[in-house]
Amino acid sequence: MKIKQSLFYLFFLICIDQLSKYLIRSRGGFYICNSGVAFGIKINPFLLWIAAIFLILFIIYYAAKIKKQDTITKKIKNLKFEANMGVILILSGAIANLIDRWQFGCVVDFIDLKFWPVFNLADTFITIGAVLLLAEFLKKWYNNPERKK
Repeated sequence: MKIKQSLFYLFFLICIDQLSKYLIRSRGGFYICNSGVAFGIKINPFLLWIAAIFLILFIIYYAAKIKKQDTITKKIKNLKFEANMGVILILSGAIANLIDRWQFGCVVDFIDLKFWPVFNLADTFITIGAVLLLAEFLKKWYNNPERKK
């Protein structure tokens, strides 16, 4: 998958999530303001922001470590479609939820299945992305000739 295409998907998914949350809030639909993390688990907001800052610093460090743009492009092109989409889904969901947290101090959750904690599209993106990455990892592990010895 090309970098421009990956960035388009990333931006598109973030916009879809933010649009869905805007429509729910502006039209008086059901939503909750989740100040916790996944599944409403409570965590100190200071620790949450520290974790976000460390993640951003890690990404900056990793990007600075790679000296040539060609190297980044080659690494992204070598990813399988499933792994690339998994990364895009996880990043778009994480960024969309960080936008909420920065804008409102919480994450807007509005999908209530009654038997599961309330969630949003970004949470769905993250979950599907993690499943795709796990499937790609398991496929590589299973097909590894070293494992079969």
